[in-house]
Amino acid sequence: MAGGAGAVGNAAIQLARWAGATVVTTVSGPEKAALARAAGAHHVVNYRTGDPAAEIRGVAPGGVDIVVEVAPAPNAALDAAVTAPGGVVAVYANDGGDEVALSVRDLFTRNVRYQFVLVYTVSEAVKDAAVADVRAAVEAGALRVGEEAGLPLHHFPLERTADAHDAVESGAVGKVLVDVAPE
Repeated sequence: MAGGAGAVGNAAIQLARWAGATVVTTVSGPEKAALARAAGAHHVVNYRTGDPAAEIRGVAPGGVDIVVEVAPAPNAALDAAVTAPGGVVAVYANDGGDEVALSVRDLFTRNVRYQFVLVYTVSEAVKDAAVADVRAAVEAGALRVGEEAGLPLHHFPLERTADAHDAVESGAVGKVLVDVAPE
């Protein structure tokens, strides 16, 4: 999983753990590694140091079955290096480029599939199934928020919406929330 310290990455880690998966995630530094571990990641790899593909293959020698991808263009080579035969790269965002270069022969021979996911365009049946699964995870206590769950929350009152916006633009780690009702 790419971006294990982001909001989607945090939820994906917790949902994967709830489903019984072993979770390997990439992060950009020690602070984000701590957040990914708090979310429940079994293995955390800093993609800015060493050889992330070798580190991932060290804990998943056969490759990973599912890559949850936030930056398909910059991470294409890493994804190709670590995805297991028959695996899928599920792309839910585009953080870093509109063109993806793929090694067609390598991915073809391993039957690797790219699945692009845009929530707004998936069918109602798929959305309903996803909502039911997430609801079950919530009811089971599998989804947590807050610093102790690896997802710091930054609250701003409505009158400080501009400050909340600045926090997002400055790269605040976690979720920036604007409270619209008095506390």
